[in-house]
Amino acid sequence: MVKESRVDNCITVHAWNADRSLLALCPNNNQVHIYKRPDGPDSPWDKVATLKEHDALITSIAWASTTNRIVTTSQDRNAYVWTLEGKEWKPMLVILRITAAATSSEWSPQEAKFAVGSGSKTVPICYYEEGNNFWVSKMLKGNASTVLGVAWHPSSPLLATASTDFKCRIFSAWLKNLDGKGQMTPFGKDPKFGTILFETPSYGWVLNVAFNPTGDTLAFSSHDSTVTFVDIAAAAAEQGCMQALRLSELPITQLLFLPDGSLVGSGHCFDPLLFANTAQGWTLAGKVVPHASGAGATKSAVGATRDMWKAQVKTGDGGGSGVTLDSAHQNQVCGMQMFGGTFGGTDAVFTTSGLDGKVIFWSQAELNDAMAGGR
Repeated sequence: MVKESRVDNCITVHAWNADRSLLALCPNNNQVHIYKRPDGPDSPWDKVATLKEHDALITSIAWASTTNRIVTTSQDRNAYVWTLEGKEWKPMLVILRITAAATSSEWSPQEAKFAVGSGSKTVPICYYEEGNNFWVSKMLKGNASTVLGVAWHPSSPLLATASTDFKCRIFSAWLKNLDGKGQMTPFGKDPKFGTILFETPSYGWVLNVAFNPTGDTLAFSSHDSTVTFVDIAAAAAEQGCMQALRLSELPITQLLFLPDGSLVGSGHCFDPLLFANTAQGWTLAGKVVPHASGAGATKSAVGATRDMWKAQVKTGDGGGSGVTLDSAHQNQVCGMQMFGGTFGGTDAVFTTSGLDGKVIFWSQAELNDAMAGGR
């Protein structure tokens, strides 16, 4: 059964530490709140820290699992790297050199650098200069509009970007001083920093992008309610490499590959959707829904959609009007993170957070139901 907790009034982004004992989230403002995770959904969340340095809405939180550093980005065009010293989180400003809001961030697999998407069309690749004791950036250029999402290849110094210029791209982010010589990638050895290795058009803004755990598949979602899968080996060989799935749901803004290679996506459609790689190609396996039953769970799809629009028209918040939607989240899903642990006596695979203030823990049993055809 799905477990959920109301952590704050509104959550725009969240991230877990390495052992999933601490949760960092932004309550739709310029702060990050860090909570200690309780044992169950009925227990209170204990706030242990508040990170206050940004001047505008925080757009991303990336928590490094090995170094325990936190990167935060904001619409104030800044990024900070937070380091825990004793019991206090200390910030260090990153020199981004961007002229518009920072939109997203992600640590590289080795955690020696991180990438930042921005509204200035550029993607700073940030790394620490020990001699000068500050974080600097080297710029990736080639996107023609805002970069909404970034994703690192799991084993190569490659970065994928999702842009509102209707294109998904793969860049070389190889830095000799960090990655060393002899770095093999699907596109060759030591590709020059900033080289666009792959570019594909879409029929809508590209909202998010993700690599699977083995790095042989790239997925990106677009504002025209499509999810596209790219075979990296075929892309490197300049052969037919893509498969696009058009959805009947609202657009997906968040993508997350699971350890078994399947993909979950959510966003404006509230409930996560599960995608599976079959012998016939990628397919939409089903919608991931709670096991809990009740009045809301028996509504027809038409009735559920009608209630959703009633709620949004009355209050603009997708649920504040008292109308309960036939979904676990009652508003847009803004974050998806791997969990891989137990919460409230249930094994949880991943978590979602949304504008309804909920953090929901999704179990393997619910994924199995979706894989078997959903409801």
